[in-house]
Amino acid sequence: MERRFLKLRKPESVNEGCSKFVRYRRRAITMKRFQKSKQNRKQKANMESLKEDMKKISEQQQRIKDGQMEVRRSFEEIESQCDQLNKETSLIWRQTLYNQQRICLIFKILKAREDSNFSMVAELTQFLRELMKQKMGNNN
Repeated sequence: MERRFLKLRKPESVNEGCSKFVRYRRRAITMKRFQKSKQNRKQKANMESLKEDMKKISEQQQRIKDGQMEVRRSFEEIESQCDQLNKETSLIWRQTLYNQQRICLIFKILKAREDSNFSMVAELTQFLRELMKQKMGNNN
């Protein structure tokens, strides 16, 4: 290639020889590119902030979920303790009834002895023994 055919234009001379329309058109295209790249930068920045927000929200949701699971576990534990207390209360109530029956029989035996009613004493004593055997049988 010969040098005489290669004429390089200087940057100032790029628009020389072009019509005003072409220069305007080039300027408009350049402006559109600039605006689009500016919009793209804004969109990327918005996307990044949205991603960060979504990450924070996800972490918050996980903390809420963990808190709910902990509350559920504590409620289940409380419910279990409540059931255990109900069982213990029922057992104490039954023992109280049994003790009341025994005490009542013992007082009746004492009253019958005071009145010298030995047949009643023997009958009540036998009933008390059977009650005690029955209780011993239930415990084993």
